[in-house]
Order: sequence, then C-alpha cells, then structure tokens
Amino acid sequence: MITKDDILYVVFCCAENKGAVCLRKYWVHICIVAAALTVFLIYFMNLHRNWVESETMSRAQIARMLALMRYDMEELQTEESHPEWYGKYVDVVLREGWMKEDDSGDFHPTGYFTYGDLRYIMEAFHLSEDLLTFSMKYRQNDGRVSRNQWCEVYQLLCADSGKVRKACFGIYGSPANIMGLSPWQIVTDKGVKVAEGIPVEAYMNRQVEAYMSGDNLLCIIGETDGVPKLDNVWIESGENQNLHAFFYGWERDFDLSQKPDEKLEANMADLTFEDGHISSISYKTSRIQGRLTGIEEGIFIIDGYGEVPITENLAIYQIAPSPKQMRREELKIDDIVYDFVLEGDKICGVIYRDYAQESIRVLLHTSGNVYNQTEVWLTAEEPFTLTLGNEVKGYGAGEEVKIFSEDIGENEAVVKTESADGKIQILSLERSCGIPAYHGKICIQNYGGEMILINEVNLEDYVAGVIPGEMPVSYGVEALKVQAVCARTFGRKALESNFKGYPANLDDTVSSQVYNNQLECEESILVTQATRGQVLKNPEGLTSSYFFSTSCGHTSDPEDVWYCQGEEKDSKSVSVFLSDDSVSIELSKEEDFRKFINREDGYTYFEEDLPWFRWQTFLPASEIIQNVWNTCQVDIGTLERIEVAGRAESGLLKSIKVTGSDNQCNVYGEYQIRQVLSPKNAELIPQSGETVTGWALLPSAYCYLDAVIENNQCEGYLIHGGGYGHGSGMSQNGAMKMAEMGKEYKEILKYFFPDSEVVSE
Repeated sequence: MITKDDILYVVFCCAENKGAVCLRKYWVHICIVAAALTVFLIYFMNLHRNWVESETMSRAQIARMLALMRYDMEELQTEESHPEWYGKYVDVVLREGWMKEDDSGDFHPTGYFTYGDLRYIMEAFHLSEDLLTFSMKYRQNDGRVSRNQWCEVYQLLCADSGKVRKACFGIYGSPANIMGLSPWQIVTDKGVKVAEGIPVEAYMNRQVEAYMSGDNLLCIIGETDGVPKLDNVWIESGENQNLHAFFYGWERDFDLSQKPDEKLEANMADLTFEDGHISSISYKTSRIQGRLTGIEEGIFIIDGYGEVPITENLAIYQIAPSPKQMRREELKIDDIVYDFVLEGDKICGVIYRDYAQESIRVLLHTSGNVYNQTEVWLTAEEPFTLTLGNEVKGYGAGEEVKIFSEDIGENEAVVKTESADGKIQILSLERSCGIPAYHGKICIQNYGGEMILINEVNLEDYVAGVIPGEMPVSYGVEALKVQAVCARTFGRKALESNFKGYPANLDDTVSSQVYNNQLECEESILVTQATRGQVLKNPEGLTSSYFFSTSCGHTSDPEDVWYCQGEEKDSKSVSVFLSDDSVSIELSKEEDFRKFINREDGYTYFEEDLPWFRWQTFLPASEIIQNVWNTCQVDIGTLERIEVAGRAESGLLKSIKVTGSDNQCNVYGEYQIRQVLSPKNAELIPQSGETVTGWALLPSAYCYLDAVIENNQCEGYLIHGGGYGHGSGMSQNGAMKMAEMGKEYKEILKYFFPDSEVVSE
C-alpha cells in the first residue's frame, strides 16, 4: 500500500537530483497514483457533464418554453418549415424580441443559456431582478444559468399565462426503449407527452414535477417525493435480469436489479421503482371468470357475479395471439368469457385470453327440421341447474326435467351443468347419433308461441361438434384440420350477425353447419386442439370459408354460386382448378364445358376416381314441369325446351330458361337450378355405376342438358354433370385426396383460398 511518506520521499528525492534512482524504485507506485488520478478526473468530468446536461439549459429549450407560453402548438405549425425541431420556436422569440442573435447573425440554439440571455429576456418582459431570490449583480454575461434559477424566472413570466401549468407524473418510456414512439415522445403515467429538446433519460422510471403546455413537456423542474409505480402492467416474460412488459398500450424491457430466482410467468402486476430500477413486483392473482353482460358508470355486470365496481386505472389486455392493450369500447357484451383481475373488491384488469374462448349461440332443430318445440325434456350425467329469472333450482345427476312454454313466460330459462366439462342431454331431440348431448348452456325461450332451444357453447367445442357431422373421420388428420379451420372461420364470421332473426348466430343444419349430429370423437377433438384459434383471413377480414362435398374438377366464385340471390359476396374466395396440371381453363362456352365433363380435355384431377366426380340422370318432362311449379310457381304447360342462359367461367350454370307451351320461367342461381332439375323421382347414376333415387336436389349445377325428342315432342332431358354440392370454397373430398398426396392442411387451405392466410386469434 502506498503511504503518505512514500509520496513525500519521491518528491524529496527529485528535489535532491536523486529522481532517476527514486523513479526506478517507485515506478509501480507512481503508475498506480497516476491511474487513480486519471480515473478520478474522468469521474469528475462525467459528473460535470451530467450536471451541465441536467442542471443547465440550451438557448433552443428556452426559446421553446417562451414560445409555448404565449402560443398554441397549432399556431406554431403555421410558421415556416424548419429541418430542426427548434426552428419554429426561434422564429417566434426573434420576432417578438424576447431573445436575440449575436453580432454575426447566429442564434446558437444549442449554446448554453447565459446570464446575458436572462437579462435580455427580463428586460423584454419588464421583469425586475428585485423579484428574484438570487442575485445577478456579480454574474458575468457568459455565465451559465442553472435550471432552478431559470424555473424561478419562468414562474414569474408565465404567472398570467393560461397555457402553462405545473404537473407531476412518472416517466416510463422514450424512443430509446420503446419502439413505435415518434422522436421526442415520452410515455408517462398521464399519457404520451412531447418533450422536444429535453433529455429525459436521467428521469426514466421516476416521478417528476414539470412545466406543461397541453401535452408538451416544457421543462422538468425536478424529482418529487412520490413513489414511482406502474399499476396493472402485463408481464409477458422475465429472466436473466430482464423483464418484458406491456403498459398503457406500449411494451418495453426493464432491467431487473438482480436475476430472479425463477423465470417470471406471464401475469398482471404492479411495478414499483427506486432510483430508476424495479424494486418490487406485486402480482395480482385474484380473479373471477365470466361473460360481461353490461357496463355502467364505474361498474361491470358479470354473469354469475352481478355488479362489480372497477378501479379508475383499469387495464384491459388481449394476450393472444400476441399481447396488446384494448380499449374499454372493444369489450363485447354476452359473447366472450373474460378473466377479471381483482384488487380488493374491485376489478382492476380484464384479460381476454384468445378468440377461442368466445361463445356461439346455435339454434337447435327438431326431428322435422323446424325449430319450435312444444316441450323440452332434458337431463345431465352430473348435477345441473335451471335458472329462470332470479330463481335457480338444482338437480341431481340423471334427474330428468320437463319444461313447458307456460313455465318460461317472457324469461329465458338457462340450463347448465355444475362443471365446465359437463354435457346436457336433450331427451326430446333425436339425431343420427341418438339422443344428443351438448357442452355449454341450453337456453330456452318462448318464440312465436312455442319454445326454441339455443346451445350457447364455447367456439372450440362447437368446432369439435361440427367436424364429425361434416367430414368422415376416415379422411385423415390433415383433411380434418382443413375442415376444423373452415368450420371455425364460418363460426367466427357468424358471430357478426344473427340467424334469420332468431336470437342465435347460426343453426345446427346444412343451412349453417351440421352440428352435433354425430358423436364428438377423439379425432375431432384432437384436430380442434391442434388448430386452436386458427381462422382464414384475407385483407378485408374473415374469409367466407364455404365448403362442399365433391368437385367436378373446378370450383366457383361465390358470386356465381349465389347468383342473383342477394347473398354476401366474398371476392377473396375464388374459383380454382383441382388438378396437378398447372393450367387455367375457361368453361363458360358450352362446347368447352361438354369436353370437360366428358373427360375429353386430357387432364387429371384430384377426385377423378370418386363416385360423384361424374354422374348422369334422365328427367322426364312431367317431372321438370312439376319442379318448375314447385320452385317458381309458374305453370309452363307442355315442356318445349330448356336453354342455358348463363354459365360461369368455372362451368357452373348461373341461369337457365325453361320454355313451355303456355309460359316460360327464368331460373337463377345454382340452388334453384338444382331444385328445378331435381331427380327426386328419377334414377341418378354416379360414375361408379350404382343407381340411387330420391334426391331432392340435382347433385350440382356443373352440368349440361341434352333434350330427348320423340315425334317432335320433348320427352325429357338427359343430364350429364360432375361434383356434389354448391361448388364454392373447399371441396372436402378434394382436401382428402390432397392430404393422401402428402399435402399438409395449411397448404391445402392455401390452394382452395389463395388470397387468404391461416392466422391464430
């Protein structure tokens, strides 16, 4: 260790011309002393620089404070455009005579604010030095004015200004640590502010007092005694002395003073700071879950909990597919299950976990494909409750309950099981699987004099119930995943409307999607979980994810399928050619379409070996005449001819004209065409060769017609066609064949919906 005597001896030796010997002897000691002095000097210079930056002001900052003391920012925006942030403020102070340039005409905006500048300003505003608590008598004009001294003067200058006020807040973000902020913007616990020209990093994660003009921070007066705290932050992750959090609609990383003992889990919490660093993390784990049924001033009304007060600093987060803050107006009433975070007996936060937790309302049909019920008879395999108005009645597992219209009145009866995984059996309904059982709730209402049943069910449970009714599980996992994404997208889109005026989003028949007609199975549950939350989206929103059984080798635009029927059109669902041959074919001409149906085009198709890829039938004239009457209520007399009035590029019939001896009938849209050409009493022959009968609709409108004439009389029409279903969107058998070829579900979906993407929500 170097002592004071050692240093004195070195000095003495040098004085006695013994320096050389002394230096050699104490060379190491001298180097250590020199290094220590260098470190001290650097430290002192940094302290001085930090003091200068935080405790002194630039001329540009002063110009900004003076300009915003008298003018609104909107007024200053009309000033001449400048490349530098301070240009408009300098223009104002020079024009008003509050500050001046030097003799060479330079303003020196980044120069220090001096006592000479201060004297000039005080003279311009007729402000006496006698009002100050500090003396300027012996201050040189080039001396630097401290921030505290300027704030004292500024307080006097803006005493009569209605534009400047003092405010206290915490600073928690700047462009240095938050992406998306504009230059000079800062995030505070009072919102986003603008701090042009002000170095704020020294005050990060601290409470300050400042002069403000609107949302413009003019000058930080200093720190306050308040404890810096961020309430209701969403912590996304935390490890290795780093914490990633969302707050006030922004996200940033915070440094932890020490590495956490274990990885911090995603949760809502309060962060408290000391000396600019996190000193404590208070997790908020008390929660309730339910649907929001109403919002009033300072109150949320929650299903099962009633009115619950909310805190002033309520935070709402959607945490899937990626965390983001939501506005209160974005909360949905009755549709979604939310997590409500509690602080005492008040709600301080709302967590929207993902779209998959949405509930959908499914109108249930009876055996006769009508919705009205004369009585409802139900039970469950576990305890369940029946809620009617304010009355809640409990029942044991297996106990049967009958409900009649007069029991309900104008209320809605709600039946639900004790656990979230329970199912309610409706004994008065029958499906292909037998007596159906339903997840979620069964809601019973009087409607038109009789009861209707609505299954309010989680969207993912709904999807799992659709898959076995719409696609055989033997089609394989990838094809079932395709069906799951289409079914979920269809359901999500249905949430935006109601079904035919009923208090439901859709029904459980082919009018929407067949739901719960077959037993939910392991395969349907697994593919639903594997695609959880995934939907098809195009740039305009959710895709109309139509699907059908079998293609003829080509699909159609929805606007061609639902031609002149007033249905919603989605141009993002387009016609595609279902073949490995990379060609584009146009089938609107009759000759080209006949070659296509007759397989004279030379192409191969994914579904070409399936029974309904091609088919034919003969319709007697008498049946066509009756079908026209049943469909269009037009008596055409004796059938003379049927003409193709419109055929889409995909080959789909868009319109036909049926002419008889007494009248003619124009038929529009594939569905009506399939009704008019219904082979209900005729034989249908698929390409597999077996004969089927009793079909209420023609398999598809991808067909051409040949008249059968005898003795100059039209005896009927021989119809050749392909495919089964409306032909728009995804072919289920096409998806199955593509999956067998090794294609995965997203690739298959991209093939059928080329302008859409699979996204998780």
